[in-house]
Amino acid sequence: MKSSSTKFVSVLALGAALAFTGCESTNETRTVDAKGPQAINTSAINSQDWASAADQLVNSLLSGGALTNAPRTPAVLAVDRVLNNTSLMVDTDLLIKKIRVALTQTGKIAVTNTMGLGERAVVAGEAAELAEMQSGKKAKVLVPDYTLYAKLIQQTDRSNKVTQNTYSFQMSLVQVSTGLTVWEEEKQIAKQTKNAGSVGW
Repeated sequence: MKSSSTKFVSVLALGAALAFTGCESTNETRTVDAKGPQAINTSAINSQDWASAADQLVNSLLSGGALTNAPRTPAVLAVDRVLNNTSLMVDTDLLIKKIRVALTQTGKIAVTNTMGLGERAVVAGEAAELAEMQSGKKAKVLVPDYTLYAKLIQQTDRSNKVTQNTYSFQMSLVQVSTGLTVWEEEKQIAKQTKNAGSVGW
């Protein structure tokens, strides 16, 4: 027969177990607007930054009149790789994809995938050779009217326990037939981070 003290200990253990089980909770997940104020902000580049930079660059390109004298509509555009001169490992395709989508939706630009640069050029070249061998005819490839170049630069400044990272998105549109740069733009995003323990800005 159990003593009263043993029963008391057993009751306490059971109560603790029930209380612990009752306190357990599951993680909650919600969907937020990637451009909205609820999106997580960090000292690095995030989705808000990509969206903001892409919107501003596209608006500048379309309003600048560089495509007004295009030899055809839609003008054929080749997109070069983005040079990442920052300390971050970033997927620059996120920026380029947003710009490609925005430009092609205007109907003024068609992005060529058969004369891409870098690794894409190798793949496109092999595909063209295969098609030529199978058909016995030389495949007709549209020469792009413009090439889009982009660069990502980071500058870091520190003062009074505050670190500021300034990210510059530089973009240039080059007319292939002349080699002339017909449009350029730069957008900057500055992000400040306060060191832990600091009060106020």
